[in-house]
Amino acid sequence: MAYVDLAATEARGRYSPPNGNDPQTIPDLWRESLPDGLIRTDLPDLTDEELNAIGWKGPIAMPTNIDYFTHSYLWNKETRQYDATELSEYEKQRRIQYQRFWDDLITTSAYTKIKTAACQSLLANTLATEFIALMSDAKNGHANITKIQEVLLEIVSSIVFNAEELAEIQTAFTQSGMFAVYTLE
Repeated sequence: MAYVDLAATEARGRYSPPNGNDPQTIPDLWRESLPDGLIRTDLPDLTDEELNAIGWKGPIAMPTNIDYFTHSYLWNKETRQYDATELSEYEKQRRIQYQRFWDDLITTSAYTKIKTAACQSLLANTLATEFIALMSDAKNGHANITKIQEVLLEIVSSIVFNAEELAEIQTAFTQSGMFAVYTLE
């Protein structure tokens, strides 16, 4: 199989080599660290059990993109696993991708609902205007965490969203890292 079918090799996941180094895609050419230095070209064709038997550990569970917003990960050569450390509140705040949240939100039916409500209610209009201003500041590196949280809760409690719209907001929240600092409840 090797790199003839790179997609299939990559789909198997990542494996830590016998020396404990960081997980990698199974190589199609590998020199064993034994005195004879045998060169192997069959690693991608071996089963997981066969790879583990010659010292390759895997497949390794890799941190997800979502994990990035709440934890830092460091590869541990001894345990051959990632050690997770929860980020400080400051680091969580720094990792939020406000632009991504905004870009994702404005394409949803939930955003359309907010705009419709803003046309029909002074309260909704005020909340939407304030939220847009707060998001603009946040996208420029000046997030007012307390005020954003306050306005988010007011929007969710003042505008009636259906389950699909709430799911859209939650998806934008999750994909951008907002969930690590803010809540919708």
